[in-house]
Amino acid sequence: MESSYKAYIPQFKSYVEKARHIIDENNYMVIATSGEDSTPWAAPVFYAYDKRYNLYFISAIDSRHAKDIAENPRVAVSIFNSTQNIGLSDGMQIEGRASEVKGAELKKALAVYMLRLYSGMAVPQRREFDVSYYTEPAEFRVFKVSIKKAYLNGVDRRDEVNLNQ
Repeated sequence: MESSYKAYIPQFKSYVEKARHIIDENNYMVIATSGEDSTPWAAPVFYAYDKRYNLYFISAIDSRHAKDIAENPRVAVSIFNSTQNIGLSDGMQIEGRASEVKGAELKKALAVYMLRLYSGMAVPQRREFDVSYYTEPAEFRVFKVSIKKAYLNGVDRRDEVNLNQ
C-alpha cells in the first residue's frame, strides 16, 4: 500500500509517521469498552503516551469505562482531529488491552501523563503528582492501553500501522 502513499498524505514519509503525528497532535481519545453483558460504551478521555506508544489516561474507578475494563480488558480507541474539514480522515483506530496501572509502573505512568498535561506550562506541585492519589482506596486511577493493532484512516480505506517499527 505504500506505493499509493504519496497521493494519500504527501506531507508525511510513511503511514507510521502520519499515525505518530495524529497521536502527538491530539489530546483526547475516545475509548470504547464493554463489560460482561457486552453493552458498548464510549468515553472521551485526555491521554498521554510513552515511547512505546502505550496510552495512559486517568478516570474515576467507579466510571462506567473503568468498571468495564475490570470485567473485560479488550478496548477500542479512536484518535482524531474533530475540527478537520469533512473528507480529510485525519484519524486512527486502535485495538488494545486496557488495565489499571499499579505498583512500580504507576510512578512512571503518572510522570508521562503529567508531563503531557502540563506541556509548555510551569508544572505546579500538587497532590495529583503523588502516587497515593491513584491507589486504593483513592477515587481516581491511572489506566494504560497497550496497543495490539493500529489503523490509519483513509477515505474509504484503512491501513494497519506498526507504531513501534
